[in-house]
Amino acid sequence: MPRVIIEPHPPFDVEAGTSLLDASEDAGFALESDCGGVAACNACRVDVLEGMENLSPEGDEEAPFLDADDQRLGCQACVLGDVRVRPAAGL
Repeated sequence: MPRVIIEPHPPFDVEAGTSLLDASEDAGFALESDCGGVAACNACRVDVLEGMENLSPEGDEEAPFLDADDQRLGCQACVLGDVRVRPAAGL
């Protein structure tokens, strides 16, 4: 099972294919989500610190909400392997 770190929380394991948003909710410290996880806001945006290659490919619906190449929306990024992220600055 992939290991996820969402700073500043401790690491936890998730089922491969789980979105970062769902994984955080399951771990008991949900990322924010104003749109309910449908890629219509940027509240769940994260900076990917390690493991970008271990996330599902970026979808076209994410692009308008990302400010940098190392960012993803937690509701759209599914975990395929170990990853370390933190909520994006300014959120």
